[in-house]
Amino acid sequence: MSAVKKIPRIVTFDIMRGFFLIAIIINHLAFFPNLLDWWGMRGYLLVTTAEGFFLLSGIVLGVVRGAKLVDRPFKEVTKIVLKRAWTLYLTHIILVISFTLLAWYLYAGNPNITFGVMEGHSLIDLIWKTVSLQYIYGWADYLRFYALFIAASPVAFWLLRKRKWYVVLIVSYLIWFLFPLDFRNVDWQVVELLQPIPWQAICFTGIVIGFHWADISEWCTKQKAMLTKFVIPPVLVFAAVFLVWNTVAVFAQEFINTGWAHQLSYDAWSLRMNEFHKEQLPLQRFLLFLLWFWASFIVIRHFEKPILKYTGWLLVPFGTNSLYVYTLHAIIIFFIHMYIQVGSLPQNLIVTIAAIALIYLAIRKKFLMNIIPR
Repeated sequence: MSAVKKIPRIVTFDIMRGFFLIAIIINHLAFFPNLLDWWGMRGYLLVTTAEGFFLLSGIVLGVVRGAKLVDRPFKEVTKIVLKRAWTLYLTHIILVISFTLLAWYLYAGNPNITFGVMEGHSLIDLIWKTVSLQYIYGWADYLRFYALFIAASPVAFWLLRKRKWYVVLIVSYLIWFLFPLDFRNVDWQVVELLQPIPWQAICFTGIVIGFHWADISEWCTKQKAMLTKFVIPPVLVFAAVFLVWNTVAVFAQEFINTGWAHQLSYDAWSLRMNEFHKEQLPLQRFLLFLLWFWASFIVIRHFEKPILKYTGWLLVPFGTNSLYVYTLHAIIIFFIHMYIQVGSLPQNLIVTIAAIALIYLAIRKKFLMNIIPR
């Protein structure tokens, strides 16, 4: 790693993160159909945009707190990182407790209460289980992932400074395999609580990539001819083939009312719930995610200028304020679900656009940006 190399802002990542966040908002809101279903495919594909969000977060963390601060004292970097982890952990606790109290006392009996609220009304139990990460509720549960991963990142940065990137990956992948193989016989709430075990592999893979981004970019520039001829074409072709096949299989029954179409969609659902289980993150899901992610990066990098020209006004603000957007979306979606029912296509479209527009307006007005983490 060359500490003197300057790393400019990677606009492609801002665009991608903005796209992924809007997909997460649309999928969590789940007012379908709404003409924007295609944005995140309702989260029904074998891989979702959530994985891309985590890899990008890891890459950005590796660049900003790793590579760019490599000449700064390690103690100083650790202090910055741990402060960030504490902020996200505290935000997670506040949101979970707030959502639960609202579900208990203000919206008790509301049919749209998010599934999984704690039974009983013990405030002490609620606080203890939330603080100890034994209980999650609401639409911002991934904040605990970030808090945990960022808190552990100083160890990775120390190893990366010692040029031991392979140790980071080996340890991360070994932890990945601690997720129980027989998870189907484990309570679903426990499975969700254990999800950070495999998903940390995505984040720490990103941290390693981000820390070495300058060297990776330099190597890719030197090998551009080879990559353009032998690597990029098959990556794009395979990614497109898998994407088209998966999309057709998932949504076949919505367009063709026949037995084989229903069977095809059922098989796609079964594949996603078993061999490509989200919480488990099996190897095949991880590999397909990497294929789709880097294919997306190649396409967006190539068309970056026109994408910025026509959609940069929306995607870049969302992408550069990712945790702010993610936190705010959890609050907005919680209340939308309490007061508005899924309806006709025009109504669903209006509600979905309104949710995105409200977050966009909050970004422009810097609403509570000194309180909500960015």
